[in-house]
Amino acid sequence: MMASKSLLQKPAWLFGLASFLVAPLVHAADLTIAAATSLQDALKEMNADLEKEAGSKINVATGASGTLGQQIANGAPIDIYLSAAEKPVLELEKQKLLNTATTKAFLSNDLVLIAPLKSTLKSTADLKAASVKHIALGEPRSVPAGDYALQALTTLKLDKELSPKFLYAKDVRQVLAYVERGEVEAGFVYKSDLESEAGKKVVLIQELPAESHKAIHYTMTVVAASKNQEQAKKVLSYFESQKAALIWTKFGFKSLGVKSASNDKESLRAPK
Repeated sequence: MMASKSLLQKPAWLFGLASFLVAPLVHAADLTIAAATSLQDALKEMNADLEKEAGSKINVATGASGTLGQQIANGAPIDIYLSAAEKPVLELEKQKLLNTATTKAFLSNDLVLIAPLKSTLKSTADLKAASVKHIALGEPRSVPAGDYALQALTTLKLDKELSPKFLYAKDVRQVLAYVERGEVEAGFVYKSDLESEAGKKVVLIQELPAESHKAIHYTMTVVAASKNQEQAKKVLSYFESQKAALIWTKFGFKSLGVKSASNDKESLRAPK
């Protein structure tokens, strides 16, 4: 499975032409952020602030966290990686592909069961009904939301009985689309996905118990091969600013730690 946006190499330097200058104007290189699909709306809203913070153009490529992690492993020109789970990050750390001093969990989320607007479902227990033919969830091997959903159903002892009904999707937004169009009777997405336009066209059935799955923590990190380390660190610092926290909250996320200012110079530490 591929990310929703192809990753293309950008020029390292952009030169301003001025006949009266002895040397051309040199601008900061573009930054590319590879982010979990669920973050796309929030990142779009904060794009102007991110570009101001980094002093350069910001390109955002979204997709399933596992798929994006594989692209980094294959050498894709990515500066910052925002994953919806820790596992893909740990896999890249083992390959020494990340600047681990910048790795940190920065957001949390909740897992929810959704259905088309006219659904009569009340809880996950109703998924056993014969009227429920298909249940959409992200492909667990590459989509953290799908992995969390499978964990929850296993805890609730529903996984084996419901597995014949599973329809796997490439990311949470595809799950949302399946449910919105009525192509499935139910699906599992993040609570933050309900803040999207498509999320307003489905109904929330149940928020899964937090103890039924691993904590949903988003991890941010700078890719070791990035030639824009200092710019990337400024962007990560912004993600923990008070201004960013307001945007994260608006789109249904919970900030795990907020710094006093976006230009805070405190170094980021890897989670213990």
